[in-house]
Amino acid sequence: MQINTFKHNDKQDRDSVESSTNKMGFIESYFFYPSFWHKILAFALLPFSCIYALITLYKKCFAKKRNFNVKILSIGNLVSGGSGKTPFCIALTNYLQIKGYTDIYVVLRGYKRKSKGLIQVSSNGEILVNVAQSGDEAMLIAMQTKASVLVSESRIKALEYIQAKDSKQSIVILDDAYRFNFNKFDILLEPKLKPYFPFVLPSGYYRFPESFYTKCDLHLKEDRDYKRSVSISHVKDSNRESKYILATAIANPSRLKPYLPENIVYEYYLADHAEFDFNILKTLLEKYHATHILMTQKDYVKCLDFNLPFALLMLDIKIESSALKSIESFLNTESFFAKQG
Repeated sequence: MQINTFKHNDKQDRDSVESSTNKMGFIESYFFYPSFWHKILAFALLPFSCIYALITLYKKCFAKKRNFNVKILSIGNLVSGGSGKTPFCIALTNYLQIKGYTDIYVVLRGYKRKSKGLIQVSSNGEILVNVAQSGDEAMLIAMQTKASVLVSESRIKALEYIQAKDSKQSIVILDDAYRFNFNKFDILLEPKLKPYFPFVLPSGYYRFPESFYTKCDLHLKEDRDYKRSVSISHVKDSNRESKYILATAIANPSRLKPYLPENIVYEYYLADHAEFDFNILKTLLEKYHATHILMTQKDYVKCLDFNLPFALLMLDIKIESSALKSIESFLNTESFFAKQG
């Protein structure tokens, strides 16, 4: 497996991406690179955004907090997706395990999985189900950490399952849980790529007003508190000049642009979490005379059985030491629940 590294071009800005908006889905172009008519629509929908904001604020501010007597690290965001929560969870989990925290659970919804209810995806790194049952994000975390990964539509049921094990030393990393009123340590990630308008849904991409970055326990900004680095890993056939088909099914795929090599001959976008078809990928390779299908690791876990030449965008998150110290300080605070209850 050959790995090539390259640097993020910090000079890339919104204008350099707009030339490819015709390849984007409506959601990304509307929220991040809006046309004139998109902007008109966004302002027309503002009354509905006000109603949405009032409902979410009421639920967040007035619902009673629930205590599960287990230390919960909530990894969340104010935008509706694409902030790097999954690689952040992986980086944080691996760091905590190196520091001696061994009883770690990661809990996700398991979006777009072909299963229902509470499912244990892995136990201390041992994978128990397939990607169809777990969903792509949960499988990626299970493959890259030694944590016990759970998926459940109900975060409450997952936390009750962990609580029933009566392990006071357990740490739960809860994905996308800012909106839930649990006793937890709230970490909000602010991605570098911001929505065009600072509005909540449906006029903007925010689920809570942008001012809520000040209403969490730890606000982390990309490139200040955590940084992404990307390398390309060739799964097979790396001893020739590569020409890539970019195939991706992630939210806001334009955020990949700064990390892509120049020799991409075609870009193939699907909706977030969508499945890939072997025959379509094979046909694209042949049609464009490409050497590899280039995709993210989250996409690749859905294609492990495809006998095709893949190259992977290996995303690594580096969390700054000041942020890690804040998280460890919480984990070492015995009186947390007494203060929060």
